[in-house]
Amino acid sequence: MKNFARVLLLITPLSAAAAALTLGEALARVEAGHPWFRTRATAAALAQARQDAAGARPPAELSLQLENALGTGEFRAARGLETTLQFSRALEWAERRSARREAAGALNESDHLAWEENHRGLLAEAARRFILVVGRQAAQAATREQADLARQTADDLQARATQAVATPADVARARLALTEASLAAEHAEHELAAARQNLASLWGATTPDFDQAVADFTTLPPVDSYEQLVAKLAGTPAQARQAALVRWRQAQEKLALAAAAKGEPRWSAGIRRNEAAGDFGLVLGLGYGWPSAATARAGATEARAERERTAAEGEAALNELRAALYELCQELNHARIEHDSARDEMLPAAREWLAGIEAGVATGRYAGRDLLEARAALFGARQRQIHAAATYHVTLVEIELLLTSPGRHTPFAGHVEP
Repeated sequence: MKNFARVLLLITPLSAAAAALTLGEALARVEAGHPWFRTRATAAALAQARQDAAGARPPAELSLQLENALGTGEFRAARGLETTLQFSRALEWAERRSARREAAGALNESDHLAWEENHRGLLAEAARRFILVVGRQAAQAATREQADLARQTADDLQARATQAVATPADVARARLALTEASLAAEHAEHELAAARQNLASLWGATTPDFDQAVADFTTLPPVDSYEQLVAKLAGTPAQARQAALVRWRQAQEKLALAAAAKGEPRWSAGIRRNEAAGDFGLVLGLGYGWPSAATARAGATEARAERERTAAEGEAALNELRAALYELCQELNHARIEHDSARDEMLPAAREWLAGIEAGVATGRYAGRDLLEARAALFGARQRQIHAAATYHVTLVEIELLLTSPGRHTPFAGHVEP
């Protein structure tokens, strides 16, 4: 996961501003404040209880028997009463207890992996929301700049109109562009506010408790090819959980077969009092419960069918993962091409176009509409670069979430592999 670990470039601070938030700090706040993370102790207690129950011995039984309590002749009025107090317990075969423990362990492993998947899913969601905040901050800055330029253009054309250099149509068009730019800036403002609120809600804050999300948004970490990545899918957390479920079903089948192979022996011991003689005696007993072969075979067949179905579901899920990974890789490649094209081609061309138009407007060569068009093109190129960068980083998070192996640190947790 070396290549994906470099997604942490996203959390590199750009400044030390007060109340600035990095991705690492956001993830730490989510782990500390999200209610779901309080279930960690509950999940551990549940797993321990399940393991303890699987390893527990069969329960003991205490019984009291009254014989000859009523009758006729010498047994009348409890004269021949015999009272027996008896303790009994079943003897469990070692392989049956071992199979039960194995089943509990496999189920616990599956539950643990499911918990970890949810854990990583929440951190991935926090990363997505953080990236969205960073992207909308950049978009807000661009729309503000666009609104300032539109206002400057409107003022300039208004002044030129008084000198009969600009036409009334140019002035009207500039006012329209200013209104549109102002609305776009207002829209970007409330979109940013919503994104900040959504991020802060993950750690339980009622209002955003940070001023700015700080990140290096322009660095796009390199990623391995699809052919290199697809080979890692067999070791994903989802596949590990499917394997644990298969082992659980296997253990259930083994447990059912163990129950069918042998019955349940039982021993008992107690004391008996004979009221007629006034004496006590020791009572010993042995018993054997025959196994229900039909019930056990049915249980084994059910577990085997569930195991085969779980294995098939795992194969189907792996096929879906391959398709999802391919789509993510395509999206990632497109986002990089779009970002680099906007940065290396569109923005330089738009700046050159605007510089030429501004110089030409000053000499009367170009009209105000040409200036508005050139500035709109520059704004569009900036927006395209911002959107492509956000898409790239979000897609990288999705790939990281998909491929991280169980038991490994993830970039979401702030770990960088050497």
